[in-house]
Amino acid sequence: MARNVNIALWLVLVWFAVAGCTTSQGVSDSTGEELIADARFERGVALSPLWPHIVQKGGGFSRTCTDTLRFQPCDQSPIWQLCQWSSRYDLAGAEPTAEGDCIAFSNEGKRVALSRDGVLTLGLTTSREYDHPRRADEPWTHLLVQQDFPEPPRVGKLEGLQFQMELRIDHCLNRMGEEFDESLHTAQAPFYLMVRNINPQSEEHGLGLWVGIPTFDYRYERLAERETVHWDVGTSTFIYTIPPRTVWGDVRLGDGEWHRADYDILPLVRRAVEAMREKGSFTKSDLNDLAITGMNFGWEIPGTFDAALEMKRMSLKIQN
Repeated sequence: MARNVNIALWLVLVWFAVAGCTTSQGVSDSTGEELIADARFERGVALSPLWPHIVQKGGGFSRTCTDTLRFQPCDQSPIWQLCQWSSRYDLAGAEPTAEGDCIAFSNEGKRVALSRDGVLTLGLTTSREYDHPRRADEPWTHLLVQQDFPEPPRVGKLEGLQFQMELRIDHCLNRMGEEFDESLHTAQAPFYLMVRNINPQSEEHGLGLWVGIPTFDYRYERLAERETVHWDVGTSTFIYTIPPRTVWGDVRLGDGEWHRADYDILPLVRRAVEAMREKGSFTKSDLNDLAITGMNFGWEIPGTFDAALEMKRMSLKIQN
């Protein structure tokens, strides 16, 4: 199902699409080949169903996508997918509204907006999602954007991998009070890369690893200096978390100000592979077997928080 911005709204917002629908890549000012396509979301976003198992059982995202949210008139298929996992409130069918210099789609539980200058807003109101503070055996709400890379670069052939992003946390309000449990509850917005063995001749063909760049996490005022490795039950995959202070600096991402990351993360991706080998994984995979196949970014909120972030200039450039 796909919907374009309706004609009446389009007449009001002709200025929004200065150059019309394009296939623009990222907007990094560094040199290299851009991996992230349509960084300004000009082609809109394809919307997921509410539960991952629907995608898994339904034959993939393209077959189970429930709607296409357009921020401007465009007849090209979206590159981005918008995942609204474990939510009560489906954005499918939401009508676009003009809010200042933004086009927004919203309902009781979430808000997604894009400004004229390419700022994407992701907002979740989980005080509407949860009847009680989340327990350990319960799922949690996500709102994130993701895309796959059609020509995934091989890690072993890269000379650089320049990551850029500008981020601002608009608000993050704890609605649990004294019931907040740091071991169960937070609001966080990590950036993830998927690294996967794509060599069909390899014994570890198909083996994957999430490489995470943490951003804001409600539990911590300062960004961590250490790496972490843990098993993600939901995707049955290891997650290697890059020390976020290495990428962002010693900043407070929750201070309401804009912060910018600009860092060559290739050595950190290779360190992630080493960390997996230390755990007995990827021991039969050469770096040339491993490729960066996709990314995602946005909110994971396993607690009762009302939160919104703004993001712009996301870029991932490779140097060969």
